[in-house]
Amino acid sequence: MMNLKPLSRAVRQVITVGGTVGLLGLTFAAQADTDTACFGPSNLTDATLRAETAQPATLNICIRPVHDGRAAVLLPDAQQAIDDVALEKGLDGHRWGFLDNRGQLVIKPVFEQVGDYYYGLAAAQQKGKWGYIDNTGNWVIQPIFDKAGNFTQVDLAVVNNAGKNEIINRKGQTVGKPLDALVDDVQLSDGNPARLALNYKTVLLSPDDKRHVANDKMEVVLPFGQSGLFIARDADQGYGIASQNLDWRINPQFSNITLNDSNTALAIAKTQDGVQLIRTDGVLNDKTYQSVSPLNDKFWLAKTADKNSLLDNDGNEIASLSNEAVAGLTVQGEFLLDNSGKENLTVFVPGKKQIITLPKGSVPFDQPSGSFLLTTRGDQHKVNAIISPDGSLIGGAQPVNWLAQVNNAEVINGRLWLHDEQGALINIIDNAGKTLLNAKNVAALNDYRIQPLNDQQTDKSSPLALIRPDPDASKAGAGFIRADGGVQIEGKWQDIEPADSSESARSGLAQQFIVKTAQGTGVVDAQGKTLIPLTEDNIAPFINGYALDYQDGKLTTIDTHGKHFALPNEFELQSVGNGWFRFRETAAEGALWGIYDVVNQKVIVGPNYQSVGTFENGLADVQLPNGQWGIIDAGGKLLVAPDYASVRRINNALWQLTLPRKTPDQPASELQSEIIANDGKVRIGLTTDLNVNQFNDGRILATSAEGQSWLLDAQGNIELHEQQTKITAVGDWVKLSRQPQIGYLNAQGIWQIQPQILPSSAFVNARALRIQPQGTELIDEKGVRVAAMPDGNWQLPAGSDMSVSYDTEDGKPTTRYVDTTGKLVITTPGIGSGMQGGQAVLSEADGNKTWIDAQGHPSAAINFSGLGLISEGLAFAQVGENYGYINAQGSFVIPPVFNAVSAFNSGVAIVSTAKMSMMLDATGKPLARVDHECGIQVLYGSGNTRLWPQTMPVKCP
Repeated sequence: MMNLKPLSRAVRQVITVGGTVGLLGLTFAAQADTDTACFGPSNLTDATLRAETAQPATLNICIRPVHDGRAAVLLPDAQQAIDDVALEKGLDGHRWGFLDNRGQLVIKPVFEQVGDYYYGLAAAQQKGKWGYIDNTGNWVIQPIFDKAGNFTQVDLAVVNNAGKNEIINRKGQTVGKPLDALVDDVQLSDGNPARLALNYKTVLLSPDDKRHVANDKMEVVLPFGQSGLFIARDADQGYGIASQNLDWRINPQFSNITLNDSNTALAIAKTQDGVQLIRTDGVLNDKTYQSVSPLNDKFWLAKTADKNSLLDNDGNEIASLSNEAVAGLTVQGEFLLDNSGKENLTVFVPGKKQIITLPKGSVPFDQPSGSFLLTTRGDQHKVNAIISPDGSLIGGAQPVNWLAQVNNAEVINGRLWLHDEQGALINIIDNAGKTLLNAKNVAALNDYRIQPLNDQQTDKSSPLALIRPDPDASKAGAGFIRADGGVQIEGKWQDIEPADSSESARSGLAQQFIVKTAQGTGVVDAQGKTLIPLTEDNIAPFINGYALDYQDGKLTTIDTHGKHFALPNEFELQSVGNGWFRFRETAAEGALWGIYDVVNQKVIVGPNYQSVGTFENGLADVQLPNGQWGIIDAGGKLLVAPDYASVRRINNALWQLTLPRKTPDQPASELQSEIIANDGKVRIGLTTDLNVNQFNDGRILATSAEGQSWLLDAQGNIELHEQQTKITAVGDWVKLSRQPQIGYLNAQGIWQIQPQILPSSAFVNARALRIQPQGTELIDEKGVRVAAMPDGNWQLPAGSDMSVSYDTEDGKPTTRYVDTTGKLVITTPGIGSGMQGGQAVLSEADGNKTWIDAQGHPSAAINFSGLGLISEGLAFAQVGENYGYINAQGSFVIPPVFNAVSAFNSGVAIVSTAKMSMMLDATGKPLARVDHECGIQVLYGSGNTRLWPQTMPVKCP
């Protein structure tokens, strides 16, 4: 069975292989660095890609391969005195010129950078600007562009002029419609029509709805810190830090920048030498470490060759630690404990430079204590010290008697609650280390049940806990423990409990309490003020704003203002919000629910539903006996038909409804859902795998597996649904990533095939590949489908007679070839190159290479470690580390003595050794060579005659 590679690899290959030409920048200057070697490693670093393209592992530098009868050559600048060139650093005083195929210098070295010749023109740069020259070196299109690409078969090229990408013809005229201003990168491929691939700049939408456009190929990756910074990457230069205006706060210079899940206070930036740290304010710590890792969410351990450093969340060094100390570190919550054989236990406190020392033998308490640290000492493990989050110490060297009574510790709302072995409250400690309860209050609480309140109220008047009488004790009264540790016990109160139920967020009863007295039950606020008189027979906790209440022995309901409403005489009643109660008439299994409106004292719907959800904003979700859900309005009428497997309220304005499974085993990722507003109108139609997330400001982001995305405001209005644009959340910002598009241009720069987001190849022999969701297809020059390709990872290499797919069969690499009609003609083990002139290079399982013909038959006599396709009668072949040239019979015509080679073109090839590059004819005769002498590159002709420079530097012997 054939195991196909992932589609992502196929997409990459279709896009990157096949004669694609981008804008030329600093590509060629980088190849000619201060190292004077005339060859270097191939820019195809992946051995598999080299096998697929039949390229050698090295490339020529001093003389580049021949194109259109011209070879670019790097020589001393013709516009500088030779002695001045020799004094320049490295090859800074050199410029590019061109040789013809006889080895003659036909264009002097005057250009800062050049492209190769394509269709009679070459891109060239002078004074920082690009233009185009003919084969004599004269300007055909003046150098006015910031960047320039090679000309293509349809006589078009892509340029960048004052930051704008344009398509020009051979006269330098802009053709076609102007490209979108958000186009960031343009690639124009050879072929007819010419494939044009467009990549777009990233746009970030800030919470105040302002658009920020990322430049310099910036791609925002993650939000960083709380100051509007982002981790971002540049496609060419690496990772850096961007500001909220999408300017580089720290230039892209790192191979990666990551955040650790356990501590995001510092970003870890990787360099060739190790890692550096970046603070959340965008400041780079210039120290380089071998490794950095968080110990918890407050401390980091950084290692260099000679020491270990303990760092805080600003990257500051707190202490230098020995290897023994590192091994002896214990992480306890936010604290670090060092007990590595010292006399005493050393504690590092977050945010404090001062180190706390505890008595020898102190060990961490065996219960979680959050942001507090408790230690015990002795065989009985009695608590001997407490360190609060701010570093305050209780106990330690100055013993506190009541600490030894602590048996249980629990952090509730940032305070430490301490209990003894019997569960009695010993004290409460705030995060500043203050003990809240004095001895009198501790004694007063004895024999009471203490119920801590788990709300997050910040009001200082809000109570910390309820005081409730213990049924087994004689003490009467109930009340509060105040935030300052004060105790309020009301003797007439028999009991107290929160008025809020689990639905308190909707009840409006936060910080209100039901109090029971001998005279009756009522509701008080957090200060004990009566809100509902303490005269009711009994009040149950409120649910969705209503509570069941007995009045004169009869069950009624009461709202948050104390108003009573009569209830129908039904078996079971439950509040579902805003005055609606669902009711069952009997206790029978499967009995259905009806809905009763207590405010208007009427039945909304009889017992028709299996389930009734919360009633809010005049709507409720309901489930029929068949298990399907819909939505009803305040009159009980269906607003949304019950056709759904589930209904979810997104917010006060929107619902997400999901259709039932088509088959029992249909995966969740294939389910369809839609978003409907309170008016019953569809905001987002049925979409597969629709995911909904909310921002802090209430906006809603909906995305699908197919790449669709929508941004809605809190009321459900669609703010963004841009065509072919992916919308993602980056913290509280929204990232708009317009998907790359590929189309095809005719010679006038007009779209011959309109751009699409589907990956596709360049045209070769009037055919191109296009990847559809259902598979790859072969198309003609009008974009019409010619044939469906077999399953596989298909690509169409430049100049190839056939399409090629690289797969795995029985765990082994396999190459398949399809002709221009879509017919599968070859399946062969190994990795094959494109098929040109009925020949391809096949890399076999042992790594050696041979030729195969158009039927897939290998050449038995051909077996080399490196091999190219025959071009003009010869092909490069590798023996050991060296390359030479063989004929069609596999015999060496030019011996393997070179470090780098090119294919033959215009009757010549370029070869290189460590110190020279040469142009050879088909017999192996040198027509020209470039040596490095006296600090400069020197060009010699076939007769060992120096062709350039015309004179050598004075210092040269």
